[in-house]
Amino acid sequence: MVKLSRKAWNNVIIFSMLILIFLFNSTSNFLTGGADSEQPEGLIPTGGVIASLEFDDVKVERIGQGWRALGIKASENQLIRLNQVWIDARLDTAETELSISQATDSRRVVVNLVGQQVPLKFEIFQVADKTLVLSQQRLYQLTNTAFSRLFIDSDNDA
Repeated sequence: MVKLSRKAWNNVIIFSMLILIFLFNSTSNFLTGGADSEQPEGLIPTGGVIASLEFDDVKVERIGQGWRALGIKASENQLIRLNQVWIDARLDTAETELSISQATDSRRVVVNLVGQQVPLKFEIFQVADKTLVLSQQRLYQLTNTAFSRLFIDSDNDA
């Protein structure tokens, strides 16, 4: 058996742990099958908290734990559902064959997130039964949300 001092054994243990940490970090993508990159990207960044949604003439903003709408009459439940639709909306990052020239309706939206100085700006298009989003000069397709659910109108129950 190798005779080492206590200080030397401590160094062996420390370097062994560092090597194990490096191996676990470098092989985590291999072990999970690369599942992280295959998940759809969210319209709102993961962990993002919406401070306000600004539509053409309607503004929905967070006040404390609740919500209020300016420019339209809406219930608290409608505004909570609208916020959840935006948080849950997922983008298909693959190239789409659809074109915004085929759009039957389009709207601009500015989303302010808590803790971010620069707002997110989207132009949302309805093409047949699909919803396209133009963000930062890239065109995406929403995979789980209909065009009408992203907006609150006087005749729309969000």
